[in-house]
Amino acid sequence: MTTGIATPLLDGLVAFLRDDGWPVHLSASTVPTVETRCASATAEWTCTGRTFEPQGQVVFDSMVPVEVPEAMAPAVALLLTCVNWGLNTGSFALDTATGAVRLRTSMVVSGETPLLVPAAAKALVYANVLIVDRCLEPLREAAAGRMPIEQALELMDL
Repeated sequence: MTTGIATPLLDGLVAFLRDDGWPVHLSASTVPTVETRCASATAEWTCTGRTFEPQGQVVFDSMVPVEVPEAMAPAVALLLTCVNWGLNTGSFALDTATGAVRLRTSMVVSGETPLLVPAAAKALVYANVLIVDRCLEPLREAAAGRMPIEQALELMDL
């Protein structure tokens, strides 16, 4: 199944998402992109997959459904730095100008014509959304100032 954008890595990601029942919206911007939604038991959020074909790179971002108030940005930035230290895959980032938080996972696929096989796409996507799901509630509580950063970090238990 192809995207019509003629990019083997994006085709692999889109095929996995469709076969796994994820909603898919393609964008033909300068970087081949697919947008989807993740729904957990407690929240729903937007995810974006982008491919950089010449480098063989696939990037998957979750836009974490939390807004960090400006006053809490330094504390949440510290929390995310500590969380990142414990992550084997991916990293959180905070846009201090907007209060937006994302989790990015990525992988490089090698070979003369790199292809993204379903098992690799699944590992990339699910590593991302499962980390977000695990960290979301403590992150929300810390961002709202209702939980100390140390307690939120313990609850994330990465």
